[in-house]
Amino acid sequence: MKKYLKIVSIVVIVTLAIYPVISSVQAQQIYDPRDKNIPPIPDELKKFYNDFRQKHTPELIKFLLAGSWSSNIEKIARDFFSIGNYIIVHDTGKLQTNTSKLAEKYLNDNVIDPLKSKKSITLQTGETLKFKNLDRLNTAKLYYYYVRDHIFFPHSSKEGGVTNNIPGFNLLVSTTRERVRFPTETVATGVGACADQALLLATLLYMDGYEVAIGTAPSIGTVNEDGSITWGGYHVCVYLKDEGWGIGRHEFKEDDFGNNMDGKWIILDPINSPRHVQNMRMIGGGNVLEFGDDPAWLNIISFDDPLIGYALIDEKAAKEFSA
Repeated sequence: MKKYLKIVSIVVIVTLAIYPVISSVQAQQIYDPRDKNIPPIPDELKKFYNDFRQKHTPELIKFLLAGSWSSNIEKIARDFFSIGNYIIVHDTGKLQTNTSKLAEKYLNDNVIDPLKSKKSITLQTGETLKFKNLDRLNTAKLYYYYVRDHIFFPHSSKEGGVTNNIPGFNLLVSTTRERVRFPTETVATGVGACADQALLLATLLYMDGYEVAIGTAPSIGTVNEDGSITWGGYHVCVYLKDEGWGIGRHEFKEDDFGNNMDGKWIILDPINSPRHVQNMRMIGGGNVLEFGDDPAWLNIISFDDPLIGYALIDEKAAKEFSA
């Protein structure tokens, strides 16, 4: 009997010892819910996107490599907001050009229409989130979880990232080879860094009539004793206006261009996914964020800090930018 109890005790101790390891391994098992039959984007779009990036390479490089060493960070952020605003408005189809309408059709055919038809989204956990009806709140949630769980953050060069291609670059920022992707490119590849995911999410929401802004915050950094932040690389997220749902917590007077931002707002930060959260190097760390959850970086830095910026999506500004 004593021998039996001893064996049982050993089994219990070993089980308790390895349980956290087992749990950790299980927690890292991620399901890939992405559609493997997404068609490539039209060649006309590819050429337009590449020509646009070529034209704005200096601004994009400054934005991607921004940090404590940069001068005039306000201009760097504003230049990105102008570029990002144009990218979003272009792919919504609202510029009325041939490429703009092509992008709109691609997003409707491959994202918006299928999501609304199914009224559900499969997550990286393998679970399926279903909605009985797609009211405004549920539709916004559907778009958020699509981007969070169906667009993978690039963890290696094989996944479209450049973090392993340039020595030391991983210390600053992770991005895709295109530097910043247009929303249709992100959908077609199923891969996107923070800016790519934010621009896609903002585009889907804006196409459906939501009031949206894109925002920036320091990506990697440390807080110094005097409260200042030594940082490198910008992070990009989305601000969504609460339409009366009662979950908006943040209030702002105006965006970085002086546009009025009345009401209450929600921050959407889709890179905080089950798959990516353990790889996040963001200031403040990372947590899996459900719709409407505040990101961890808000515990470190406040909206009053000049490193935080946000800009409403503005069709008029996009048309003037392209003129």
